[in-house]
Amino acid sequence: MLRLKIENTCIEIRTREPKELFESLNSDFSRRYLPPLSIGDCSNIAAVIYWISGEEFTVLSASYSSNAPDIYVVSGDYPRAYENESPVFFLTQVLARSLAKEGYIMLTDSVSMEFSEKNVLVLGFPHTGKSTLSSIALSHGYRIYSTENTVVKLVDEVLHVVTGTRVLVFDPRVRDLYDVKVQSTSRTRHGYEVVDLDKYFNKELLNRKIPIDEIYVIYTSFSSSGVSIAPVKGRKVEKLIWYFATGLLKGLDYYYPQPLDMPLDDKVLLTIRKFMETTRKKYGDKFYEVFGSPMEVFRAISRIN
Repeated sequence: MLRLKIENTCIEIRTREPKELFESLNSDFSRRYLPPLSIGDCSNIAAVIYWISGEEFTVLSASYSSNAPDIYVVSGDYPRAYENESPVFFLTQVLARSLAKEGYIMLTDSVSMEFSEKNVLVLGFPHTGKSTLSSIALSHGYRIYSTENTVVKLVDEVLHVVTGTRVLVFDPRVRDLYDVKVQSTSRTRHGYEVVDLDKYFNKELLNRKIPIDEIYVIYTSFSSSGVSIAPVKGRKVEKLIWYFATGLLKGLDYYYPQPLDMPLDDKVLLTIRKFMETTRKKYGDKFYEVFGSPMEVFRAISRIN
């Protein structure tokens, strides 16, 4: 049996080889999508997974409850990059729902970082420049708090980054395009560079709740030039936030054979609604869409107060 924790949220996995599973969840590949997980005793279990040995990964059954642990039965091998990746995305879904039951939101397609005396949350649809922006910021000496899936929580009506993925993967072309000087820790099979933030920074600097000052949705590309900034207003605030807050829960991040379509029941929906309401009220004048060149977007975001 393996009990994995993020903050006060715990999932229990019943499997034959818990040590082997935990090691696979700490690979560079798994950590690109999963926030840091610790092993520990838990007074409250949000989900229980029964993991049966098998070949191709399959979710055999899933049952959900607001007031008791969710129950999953899965079959298949443990995760391995390029060979058996689906278990990682399944666990990301399970964690997203488990965290939401405890008042946290795991945001898909999100990074968070430090800019001088402010902390920003950056959202972006796939391939719109989040990793490029992160590599530029890192090269300029700023801290990156999360790189793909960011876990946030309301603390005194302010959004705080609680944790998030800590492996940055970026296109090596940014070195020549934007003079990025970042020491990578490894490379993917396809040539993308990998930075393990736990090796890059003192780990303790990333293990604290980070208050968010501003929120951005970015749209950049290597072929773009200049920069354009527009405040997000009205219904568009809720539309954007809904997408990034529910994407993992509703299976927008595809994995084989198909993602789960998780229910937005009582506790989960309450967490999402509070998150959306706070974003609308507290960040109404600090929420922007930014278009253009990654470098110009970086310069613009680092200046906005």
